[in-house]
Amino acid sequence: MSKQNVLLPDAVNWLTVWSGARSLTIDGGAAMARRLRDEGHTVFALAWEETVVRRLAADESITPVWARPEAIPTDPFQFDVVVTHQKFHELDHEHALGELARVLRPGGCLSASYVIRDDSVPWVRRLAALLRHYDPMAMKGAYGHQSLDVLEGSKYFPEVEKRAFRVWQPVSLADLQDLVARQPLARNLTEQQLDRLHSEVAELFSSSVRPGEMLRLPFQLLCLRAWVSHEEMTAPVRLTEDGVRIPI
Repeated sequence: MSKQNVLLPDAVNWLTVWSGARSLTIDGGAAMARRLRDEGHTVFALAWEETVVRRLAADESITPVWARPEAIPTDPFQFDVVVTHQKFHELDHEHALGELARVLRPGGCLSASYVIRDDSVPWVRRLAALLRHYDPMAMKGAYGHQSLDVLEGSKYFPEVEKRAFRVWQPVSLADLQDLVARQPLARNLTEQQLDRLHSEVAELFSSSVRPGEMLRLPFQLLCLRAWVSHEEMTAPVRLTEDGVRIPI
């Protein structure tokens, strides 16, 4: 399951707030932009890699913006909502937050989301313990969601709401073995150690599920809405009648 596939309709509706919203996506890719387009929103997609901009430009229903979030080439008050998924930690927050506030209309919001694994399920805790026998840092992924804490003290976004959605991914034995094989620890094990680990994973799987069924791997889709305030802008921002001007 990709990190885009876990964006449930209820979560997307919560993040975008309004139907038919004028939206700016900031995720460095095309998947989120297409998802919002499919939900009926007017979508502008900011990307900072030329290859991504070219892919976006091929879709007439999405307006690409070739820029960094710290310097968005549009007039003020252009968007109802700015949406970023799995990318907020990559922004230069000191400069980006003021810029995002500038392009949001009064009453608009910055919405951010992250998918993280939910380790509260017993079989997942057992898997983590098994892998940490080989590597103490196994399954301690840094997802980047801690970066959302910076919004708690932002003068541009004084009101913050949070919500979590639980998503379940079916997992077969082959899926589980593949997940283990992708762990960094697998590169440091001998062939004998890998064989033993795969046997232990197979035993964990068979003891955790009834014959013919699959395990379910839980995720948390963490969502945040931060409502904009223009009171602390360092320079006057005035509404204009002009549309968005984007040099591509």
